[in-house]
Amino acid sequence: MPHESRKPILISSLKIIENLASKAGDLHLKEIGLTDSQANLILFLARRADQKIRQRDIEVALNLTNPTVSGLIKRLEQKQFVVRSADPEDSRARFILLTEKAELLVDQIFEHIHQTESKLLEGFTEEELGQVSSLLRRIAENAIKNF
Repeated sequence: MPHESRKPILISSLKIIENLASKAGDLHLKEIGLTDSQANLILFLARRADQKIRQRDIEVALNLTNPTVSGLIKRLEQKQFVVRSADPEDSRARFILLTEKAELLVDQIFEHIHQTESKLLEGFTEEELGQVSSLLRRIAENAIKNF
C-alpha cells in the first residue's frame, strides 16, 4: 500500500464516529418525532433559553445555511416545538423560542446523548476521558479558527 502512511486517520475516525452515533440518534429521535438536526436545534435553543435567539444566530452557531435553518424552523413549528416571536426593536426580525412541548423533550434528548457517549467511551479511565475531551475541544477550536 504505497499511500497507507498518508491516510487521514483523524478525519476517517471522526466520520465513522459521527455516522454511527448519528444512526443511533436517528433511531431514538424517530421515536419522539425528531431528526438529528432538529434535536440539535432544540438543544441549542435550550442551552440559551435566557437569550433572545434569531435565525441568523442559529445559522452562525451551527454553521448552517439560511435555507437549511429556515426549513428546520418551519418543520419544528409544524410539530409545535418552536414559535417565532416578533422583535419589538426590528419588525423584520423574529426570535425563535422553544415551546413547552419541546422543553419536555430536552432531558430525554440529553439522556440519549449521554447513553451514546457512554457506549463510545466504554473502558476509558477518568484520566483518558479528560484527555480525549481536551484534545477534541482543541481540534474543534482549530477547525473553527482555520476554516
